Amino acid sequence: MLKHLKLREINLLSLGVIALLLFIPIYPKFPTFNVTGTYVAIRAEDFVVVFVLLLWFVNQIRLGFPSLKDRVGKMILLYWLVGFLSLLSALFITKNIVPHIAFLHFLRRIEYMSLFFVALSSVRSIQNVKSYGLVLFLTTVGIIVYGLGQKFFGWPVVSTMNEEFSKGMILRLTEWARISSTFAGHYDLAAFLVMILSVTVGFFFGIKNKTKKILILLIGLGSFYLLILTASRVSFVAYLIAIVFVMVGLKKYWWVGPVLALSITGMLLSEDITQRYALTFNIDLSALSSKMPKMRTLKPTPTPTPLPLPQVTSKPIKVVGGGKARPTPTPTLEATVAAELEEWKPTTELSVQYSSGIRFNVEWPRSLRAFAKNPLLGTGFSSVTLATDNDYLRLLAETGLLGFMAFFLIFLEIGRRVIGFVRWAKPGLEKSLVLGLSGAAIGLLANAVFIDVFESSKIAFIFWLLMGSLVGIMKTAKENA
Repeated sequence: MLKHLKLREINLLSLGVIALLLFIPIYPKFPTFNVTGTYVAIRAEDFVVVFVLLLWFVNQIRLGFPSLKDRVGKMILLYWLVGFLSLLSALFITKNIVPHIAFLHFLRRIEYMSLFFVALSSVRSIQNVKSYGLVLFLTTVGIIVYGLGQKFFGWPVVSTMNEEFSKGMILRLTEWARISSTFAGHYDLAAFLVMILSVTVGFFFGIKNKTKKILILLIGLGSFYLLILTASRVSFVAYLIAIVFVMVGLKKYWWVGPVLALSITGMLLSEDITQRYALTFNIDLSALSSKMPKMRTLKPTPTPTPLPLPQVTSKPIKVVGGGKARPTPTPTLEATVAAELEEWKPTTELSVQYSSGIRFNVEWPRSLRAFAKNPLLGTGFSSVTLATDNDYLRLLAETGLLGFMAFFLIFLEIGRRVIGFVRWAKPGLEKSLVLGLSGAAIGLLANAVFIDVFESSKIAFIFWLLMGSLVGIMKTAKENA
């Protein structure tokens, strides 16, 4: 009787994981409750997470909390402890934080990482992870479709790129805007796709059924196309690192060259991401193709025959990127042409310069100054504002060397177990998924050099679910060996 009860509870927990994998990526980030002093809001996904955590808690009471006894789980608890000490240090020593905001940031870290324990507890066989993969792929199809709808059919966007947008504004993208699909911004979407593409490679090589392979390949191609549309430079590099790791780990060496060639070709065919790389490294694209400059250069429109101007009412402009919506003044024909030539042509260049400048001149120096104030425990969560655009500098600034080391002990322990598993595991789905999920972790760690991915809710929730599944696969495989 007790055995059947435990099985039923574990099934409920697995359904909870499936619900999270469906709801979190798909449901846009509409605010439910606002928090005073910040535009980070309590959202619907938080209530779903809390419900699943309650399921996990009831399950673990009866079992004696075995997931907390796992070595990776202990490392997570250690990081939380250091984070709490850092919070106390910031409240009573450095005193440079708003208490309720810092406490909210600390609770968010716990909320994100707690899903590791949920996923780990839910995995009792490879079948659990296969069902998670199926749900994640179905979710990805929805994200791809919605992203393409944004790009080509003007489907609405919900963004949190600034304070006004985070209130739940419904936006539209213009022709050259970078898509975000159901995510809060194009960087979040790109980071998610890096993880999905790595997992896709793992499933592709681990499954033998040809029909399923073709479907997985199509999802992978759609995800890659969406990644290109985000024009995220760092995520594209992270994607290359992740998939090469997976293919080399699976000893699919002859796949590496063709996949890299196709990936680079796809990147070169995208004018937006190519220009961003060119501007980053000061490359003259005209040397590569005489057609490429024409793609992004507006030519002056011939002076039209004067006609009575139609009445133009002031209305909000379409929003691109992180700018604020403003009323559009009544234009003249000459002013319209001049404005388009002046503003549209250098948009990519200005964006690249701004993106680099704010990191190198503002955010990163601010983090280093915060770290210098208290190298051991940092200056507390939220002390370096919402954006640092480098998760490693954020770790050092907010939690100091102790927090930095505690956080990376989690990945060192996971990495140690992955290396041991790959050495003895036979080729098959389990080994492929372990490497695919490990590639997702490596891709996200690469992304973290320029993006705060571990603080992005949609990314962090999915990532720790994947890491719990990864450890769960290795644990059950070892028990059944």
